[in-house]
Amino acid sequence: MSRGADLSFIETIDENKKSDKCSLILVTMGGDPDAAYKIGRYLQSKYDSLTVIVSGICKSAGTLLAISANELAFTPYGELGPLDVQTVKQDKLVGLESGLNISEAFSAIEERAKDTYHSLIGEILAASGGVISIHTATHAASEMVSALYGPIFGRIDPEDVGSRSRAMRIGEDYTKRLNQKWTNLQEARIGNLSRSYPSHSFVIDALEAKALFQRVRMVTEAEMDLVRSQEQLARLPISGPEPEFLYLEPESDDKSKEASKDVKSDDEGRTRIGRKRREYSSNARDTAAAS
Repeated sequence: MSRGADLSFIETIDENKKSDKCSLILVTMGGDPDAAYKIGRYLQSKYDSLTVIVSGICKSAGTLLAISANELAFTPYGELGPLDVQTVKQDKLVGLESGLNISEAFSAIEERAKDTYHSLIGEILAASGGVISIHTATHAASEMVSALYGPIFGRIDPEDVGSRSRAMRIGEDYTKRLNQKWTNLQEARIGNLSRSYPSHSFVIDALEAKALFQRVRMVTEAEMDLVRSQEQLARLPISGPEPEFLYLEPESDDKSKEASKDVKSDDEGRTRIGRKRREYSSNARDTAAAS
């Protein structure tokens, strides 16, 4: 999910919208939260009802976009992830890393330092046979912990920590704004999505989602037919730098042959980014699909 692709997505919806209801099949490992926010706000302004179909892997910025919907529909394979803003790796030419990494690193170092401190106090007192006072033991333990963990903490850049903390706040701030229209996400759970999960890949399935959102259901048979019609595109994120999205609408008998001639596909039969429409034989409502 990236800037630029959000504009193409919005233009596609603008040119093809025929209904006040929308179902969005969303499959992504995440990406730019600004892009997710732009798409979410636009969809909220264009439709009276927005259902996000969680048909496969939908992480990070995908979860942020899902919050803009008034309901979530899960397939058995569907999963969301924490609101984890990804940042550029330090001293790396390419790649992203989880914004949760810095939080987990701090927690791990802090817990290890505490455990070492308390353990040292007990060992010093036990070894002295009661000769050394508590005050002396705590001072000695403090000195040893400082010698052990001081170099580690000394390598932490406060400016880098601050920028990462601000990046993590982006998800929460966008969440509050996207949740204002339909308030599907329970307000008390906003912090949980960004701070309570240990990793970017943590699986939030339908059962877990029901503890966070107010309106969560399993997909209908028509929606499942739609998911099946898109095969792996509706299950796993595509590889490569460019996202892919399709605008889907019910197939009509008089247009099916014409559509098969007009729509250009790749080797796997999927329509690439653009404003083309792919038909499907189902009675589901107008649907946008993104990966």
